[in-house]
Amino acid sequence: MSSAPSDCPFDVTRRKSFSQLLGLRSRKQKRRCSSDLVPREAVVRLMKHHQNLGDLLLEVTGSGSKSDGVDSINHNAGTPARGSFIASVFREQALLKDVPPGFLTARTAVEKIQQIEQLGLTPRHAVMLDADQRSKLVCLLQSLRELMSTGMLSRLQFREEIWKAKEVPMLEVVWHLQKENIVSLEELVTSNPDVTFVVRWLFDNLRLLCSETEDHYQHQDVQRQILSDIVAELMENGFKESNNLESDLKAQQFSQVCFEVLNRMLSWLLDNLCKENETEGTSVERATQFWLNVFDMAWFHGTLSPDMFKQFFYHTLTQILTFNPVLEASDAIRMQGEWCFAKTKILLTTLYRKIFVLFSAEELIVHLRQILETHEVNWQNVLSCASTLLVCQPPTQQLLKELLANLLTNSFENYELESIITAFLLVRQAAVEGPAVFISYSEWFKKSFGSANGYHGGSKKALIFLLKFLTDLVPFETVQYLKVHILHPPYVPSKYRALLLEYVSLAKTRLADLQVSVEDMGLYEDLSTAHDAPKPQCQALQDVEKAVQIFETTGKIPASVMEASIFRRPYYLARFLPALLAPRALPVSLDSHMAFIDSLKRADKIPDTMYVSYIHACNQEKQRQLEGVSTFEAMEHCREPIEVLSVALEELRKVAIDPSKTDVVSAQIAVISGQLKTMIDDEDNCTAMDKPIQLDTVVDSLGPLEMKVRDLLLKSFCQTFLVVASFNPPQRQGEWASLFVKMLCGHRRLLSAALLRVLHLTSRQASSLSDVHVLGLAGFTLHLHILRIFLSVESLQSAGKEEVSFVSHLNQSLVCRTGESSTFCLRFCTAAVAYAVCLSSSCCSSALDVQQFVPPVFMQKLQYVIPRLIPKCRRDHDVVVKPIWNNLVGLNLNWTAAALSLFKHRTFKKLAEMKHFQLTFYDWLMFELDVQPHGDLLSDVDCQEYQHWACYQHHLPSPLATGGCGGDLLTACRTIINSLMDFSKRAKVQNFEEFSCTRHPSFNRSSYENIICRLQEMVFDLESVRAKAPREDGHFLLDVFRDRWAKLELPTLSKQIEQQIELQLFTRILVALPPCVLFKTRIDGLKTTLECEEFFHFTNAELRNGYCKEFVLPFHIASHFFRGLLNASVHCDEPSSAVDGILSNSKVRCPLLMLSATYWWARLEPVLCTQWKRSSDTPFPRELQKMVDSQLWANRLLVGKLESGPPCSPWVLGAFLYFTLQRGNSLKMLQTAMREICAENKEFQVSVLYLTLMHLVSSLLQPKETSDLTVALKACTDMIMILEEQNQPWLDIFMVVNKDYKPHQILFSMISDVERKLLPITFYSLMIVLDPKLLSSVIKHSDFLFVAITLHSAMIKLFLDGENIIPVSDQHDLQSSNQLEPLELITKGRRFLLRVIPSCSGQIIAQHNKLQAVCKDIDLELKASLDHQLQLCAGDGLYSEPILL
Repeated sequence: MSSAPSDCPFDVTRRKSFSQLLGLRSRKQKRRCSSDLVPREAVVRLMKHHQNLGDLLLEVTGSGSKSDGVDSINHNAGTPARGSFIASVFREQALLKDVPPGFLTARTAVEKIQQIEQLGLTPRHAVMLDADQRSKLVCLLQSLRELMSTGMLSRLQFREEIWKAKEVPMLEVVWHLQKENIVSLEELVTSNPDVTFVVRWLFDNLRLLCSETEDHYQHQDVQRQILSDIVAELMENGFKESNNLESDLKAQQFSQVCFEVLNRMLSWLLDNLCKENETEGTSVERATQFWLNVFDMAWFHGTLSPDMFKQFFYHTLTQILTFNPVLEASDAIRMQGEWCFAKTKILLTTLYRKIFVLFSAEELIVHLRQILETHEVNWQNVLSCASTLLVCQPPTQQLLKELLANLLTNSFENYELESIITAFLLVRQAAVEGPAVFISYSEWFKKSFGSANGYHGGSKKALIFLLKFLTDLVPFETVQYLKVHILHPPYVPSKYRALLLEYVSLAKTRLADLQVSVEDMGLYEDLSTAHDAPKPQCQALQDVEKAVQIFETTGKIPASVMEASIFRRPYYLARFLPALLAPRALPVSLDSHMAFIDSLKRADKIPDTMYVSYIHACNQEKQRQLEGVSTFEAMEHCREPIEVLSVALEELRKVAIDPSKTDVVSAQIAVISGQLKTMIDDEDNCTAMDKPIQLDTVVDSLGPLEMKVRDLLLKSFCQTFLVVASFNPPQRQGEWASLFVKMLCGHRRLLSAALLRVLHLTSRQASSLSDVHVLGLAGFTLHLHILRIFLSVESLQSAGKEEVSFVSHLNQSLVCRTGESSTFCLRFCTAAVAYAVCLSSSCCSSALDVQQFVPPVFMQKLQYVIPRLIPKCRRDHDVVVKPIWNNLVGLNLNWTAAALSLFKHRTFKKLAEMKHFQLTFYDWLMFELDVQPHGDLLSDVDCQEYQHWACYQHHLPSPLATGGCGGDLLTACRTIINSLMDFSKRAKVQNFEEFSCTRHPSFNRSSYENIICRLQEMVFDLESVRAKAPREDGHFLLDVFRDRWAKLELPTLSKQIEQQIELQLFTRILVALPPCVLFKTRIDGLKTTLECEEFFHFTNAELRNGYCKEFVLPFHIASHFFRGLLNASVHCDEPSSAVDGILSNSKVRCPLLMLSATYWWARLEPVLCTQWKRSSDTPFPRELQKMVDSQLWANRLLVGKLESGPPCSPWVLGAFLYFTLQRGNSLKMLQTAMREICAENKEFQVSVLYLTLMHLVSSLLQPKETSDLTVALKACTDMIMILEEQNQPWLDIFMVVNKDYKPHQILFSMISDVERKLLPITFYSLMIVLDPKLLSSVIKHSDFLFVAITLHSAMIKLFLDGENIIPVSDQHDLQSSNQLEPLELITKGRRFLLRVIPSCSGQIIAQHNKLQAVCKDIDLELKASLDHQLQLCAGDGLYSEPILL
C-alpha cells in the first residue's frame, strides 16, 4: 500500500510498507512456481519476527485529514482490504506472542500515542501537540478506526491500557479520541475508579490549556475548540438533574467529576481575579482572560441550551458571591468606598457583565437576595456585583429600592440584624456610584427614618433597635456617614430624645477622634461624597442663603434651622446667626431675608442682645452710605488688600442684580477702582483710552499680586455676569458691565494683564473653559469691542508694528482647525453675538445701529461654523423673532439650540446681508482650508457632503453682491484658485513662525486636498459647458495668475521672490487639474483642431524664468502637458494629426517643452504609450514616434553602436544624444560620436555645444561638487575642439546677449534670463582653461575679439549693476566648487584679453569702430590697449607698404 506524503510522516517512495513487500499472497502463489515457495516463506518468517506494529498503524492510504487535525478524518481514505490486512498482521503477532489480539492492539496504540507525545520540542507538562505530532496522531486515529471496524480494538481494553500507561495522554489526544468516536471522555473518566485522581487530572489539564495562550498562537483555533468541547461536556453532564442519574452509577460518577472540575476551575479563576493587580500582564492574567471565554454563549455554537447556561451561570454567580468570605460586615462598612464600579478589578466586572447577559435585572436581584439570606458571603464581591449591576442595568435601580424596603420591613418586624446590615451596605454602595445611578445616602436616610412614618416609627422597640444598630456602627463609620446621622437624625418622639442624644454624643466623640469639628458642619452641607468640607464662613453663608430660599418658598422656618437651634446650638449661635445678621442697609419694604429674621425672632431663636446689635449696625451702615462710606471701608484697615478687593467685588455682584440701582453700581465700581489704585502702582493710568495697548511690555513684568488681582477681576466679572444674566436679559441688566470695563481701562497695566489672560485662555485652554467662563469672557470681549480697544502688535507685512482691535487679534485664536476648536468657536461667538444683539435691542432702532455692537469677525465665524456643525440649519431657512437669551441661561445650557436660535433670528439675518458682515465664498474657503482633517468632527463623507452644499447650493447661486458667485462657475473657480494660493502663502508664513517658536508646523495638515477636489469638480463642469460654447480669448486659469502678478507692488527683489512663490503655488494647482484644461478646441467648419498658445506663452514667459531646474521643466509639468495633449486630441477628427500639429508648433513656438520631454523621455514614454493605446487604436503619432526612435538611436550609441540618426529636428536629436550620454556618465564618448556620425551637420553640432554650455551654466548656478563642474568644462572643450577641427563657426552662439543678434534664437529661447546673463561667465570660464593650441585656433576666428570684448563688457556691467553673477548659496559652496569670485574672474578675463589682443591685429583693424563702441565707458584700460595695438598695426602697415607694392 502507498500513502500520501502529506498525510503520513514516512516517504513511501523510499520505504515499502509491509503489504507492498508481501503483496497479495494468493496472487503471488498463482504466479510463482513451486520452486519459489521456500525462499518466500523464509522471507515471510523473517519479516514477521521483525514487524514494527506501531509504525504499521501510522501507514495510511488515500487522503487524510487536514494537517492541523481540527476537522474529522476522512473515513473513506482507508479500504476494507487494508483494515483486514492490519487485523491479520495483529492476529499473527498475537499468536506469536501468545496474547489476545485486542490486548496487543490496545497496548500498541497506547505506546504509539506516548511515542508521539514525546516527539518534538513539546514541554513535559504541555496539553497540546505540535503540527508534526498532530499529523502523526491523525494517521494513528485513522488506523484505530479501521481496527475498530474489524473488531480488533476493544474500547474497554483501550481505556484500561490508557490508565495503566506511565503518562496519561495529553488533553488534546483525549479530545481527538472523543471527536473521532474512539473513546469518549465519559467512558475514559468512568473507567477509572479513582475519582480524585481523575478530577485533579482534568483540572490540571484545563488550567494548562488556558496557560498556553502565549506559546501557541498558531494553534489557537485548535485550542479554542478543545476548550469549548471539553467545557460543553462538563457543563452538560455536571448540571444534569439528579433524578435522571439515579439508575446509572457511572453517569453519577461522571456528573460528579464534571461538577467538581468546574468548581475547581471557578475557584482557580476567583483566586486569579483576587491577584489581578499583582499579576497584570503575566501568564496568569492571560490564562484567566482565556478561561473567561467559556462565559460567551457564542463560543459553543449552539451546542448547549440557554437553560443549561443559566444553571451554570447561577452556580457561578453563587460561587463568586460566597467565595472565601473572610471579611466581616464591619470591614465592609469601613472599606466599601473602595469597591465601587470604577475601582473594581476589570476582569471581575467583565465576568459579572458576561453573567448578567442571560438574566433580567429582576432575576438577578432575586438571586442576590437568596444568596444573602442563605449563605455566608464575600462582602467585597457582593457589593462590587451590586455596583456593576446598577451601572450596567439601569432597571436595577428601582428593584434595589424595593429590595431595600423589603429588607428594612423584615428587619424592623422581626428585629433581624442581618437584614438591616445588608440594607445599609447595599444603599451605601449604590450611593457611592453617584446621583446618576442612585439617590444620595443622606436623602435615602431622611426618607427612611426622618419622619414618624419611617420604618422605626411603629414602636419604642423599633426605635431602640435602630439606635442600637447605629451605635454599634459608630466605631467603624466614616466621616460622611456620621455627619449624615448627626445633621439629619432619625425621627425620635420627644419622650425618647435622650436616646438620640446619647447616640449623637457618641458620634461627635468619634468625629473628634477623627479630628473633624462638628461645630463647623453646615446645615445644608453636601454629604454624599467624602470631599473636604468648605470653610466654616463660606458654609455658613451657603446655609443662610439656602434657608432663606426655603423660607421664601414655604413661608415656614426650615426644620434644619430649628433642629440646629436645639441640637447644634454652638454652630447656630457662632456661625449661622452672625452670617444671617450681617450688617446692611435695611430695605424700605420688607424682603425675604428680613422676614426670615423676624420669624426667627418671634420664635425666640435669636437672642435679644444679638438682634438689638443687628438693628443698630444696620442703622450705622445706612448712615455710612448716606455719608459715602461703606462698611467694608470701615473694616478695611484690619483686612488684607486682596481680601478687601474681593469683598468689594462681591458687593458689586449683589447690587448689580437690580438694574435700577445705577448710582449704587457706579459708587461701588468707584470703590473698586480706588482699591485697585492702592494695590497696583500704575504709572500709565492717565493715558488716553484710545491709545493702543502694548501687550509685549507686560508679559514678563507681572508680579504675584498683579496676577492675583487680574484673575480675581476676571473671575468676578464672569460670576457677576452669570448671576445678573440669570435674573435679567442683557437689555435690562443696566450698565454695570460697561462701567466695569471702562473702570478697568483706567488701569492700563491691569487691563493689559487681563487682555493677555483672555487671549491665553481662548487660545491655550479653550476646551477646559466652562459655560460660566465662556459667557463671561464673551461679554467682557464684547464690551471691549464697544469701547474700541486697540492693540499695538508686530506686523507680518512690515518690520514695524500695526494697530489692530482687540477683537480682531482675539479672532486669530478662534480657529476652526479641529472639532474641539470649532466647538469652542461656536460657543464663544454664539455667546458674544447673542449678547450683542440683545444688548443693542434696548438702544438701537435699526440693523444699521446694531453694527457698532456686533463684531464682524464673530458674525463671519458663526456663518461658517454653525452650518458646518449643525446640518439642520442648511435646510431650515425660517426667520424667528423670539428672544434668544433664554437659551443661554439655566443649568443645562444647550449650545446647539442657542446657536440655531441665533442663526434663525431676524436681526442676525439682516446683519448677514450687510457687506462687512457677509461671509463671502472666499472667506468660507479660507476657513475651510484651515480645517485639519485628522481632527475634524465631520467624517470624510459628511465633510464632502457639507462642502458640496456650501459650494453648489449656497455660495455658487448666491448673488455677487452678497459675496457669492452669481451662478458663474468661472467666478467660483477663480475664487478657489485665489484662496488656495493665499492660504498656501499664509501657511508658509505660519510654518516659519511655528518653526521659530519650536512648535510643529501645521502646513500640509489642512483641507487643501479637499478643496482641490472641489476645484477639479468645478473645472470639469466648466469644461463640459465650455466645450459646447465658442471659446473666448485668453485662458481663465492663466488669467488668474497674470492678474495676481500684475497686482504685486513690491520692491524689485521682493517682487521677484513673491513672483517665484506665486509661480510655484499656481503650478501646484495647475498640475492638480485635468491636463486637457491646457488646450482649447477650435471648430473650423467640420474640422476640430487644438490650440495651446496661452500655455506656450505661459511657459516661455513665466515657467522658463521661474520654474526650470537644470534648464528643463520638472517632470510633473512636462508629463501634465503631454497627457493633456493626448486627452484633448481624442475630441479631434484625427487625433494623430492633432498631436503632430501641436508638437511641430511647439518646436518653434515653445521649444522648452520639447527639450524637457527629451530630458524626461525615459519616464515619459511608457506613460504616453499606455495612454495612447487606451484612447486610440491608431499608430503612435508621428512626432512622438520620432522621439521614440531618437531615444533608441541614442541608446544604441551609448553601447557603442555608431550609426546615423533618424530623421528629426537636429536640436531635438542632439538633445537626445547629450541627455542619454549624460545619464550614462558617458560624455567622454561625445567626441567620437560627433566626429564619426554628425561631422557635416553644423546645426546638430551647434545644438550639442549649446547643451554643453547649458550644463556648464547649471553647474555655475547650482554648484554641487567639483567633479560636476569639471565634467561640464570638459564637454564644452571637446565640442569646441570638434568644431575647430571641422572649421565650423560657433562663436556667434554667445551673441544672444546682444538683442539685435538673431541666429540660434530657438536654442536660446529655452533658457532663462538668468542663464543668459551667465553666458559671459561661461565664455571666460572656458577660455581660461582651453589648451594653448586650441586657444590659438579659436583666436583666429574673425569675430573672436568682438565676441570676447562684448562678453567682457557685459560681465563688467553685471558686476557694476550689483547683480550676483555667480550665485552660490554661501562661501563654503564657492570654495568647495572651485569657482572663481566675480571680481577675480573679471580680472582674469581682462588679462586674457590684454594677452590676446596683440594676436588679433587684423580683427582690430577690420572692426576697430565696433570694438571701440563696445569698450566705451566700460573698460578704459582695454580701450587704450586696442588703440595702442591699432597704432602699431598702422605703423607696421606704413613700413611694409613699399614691399607690398
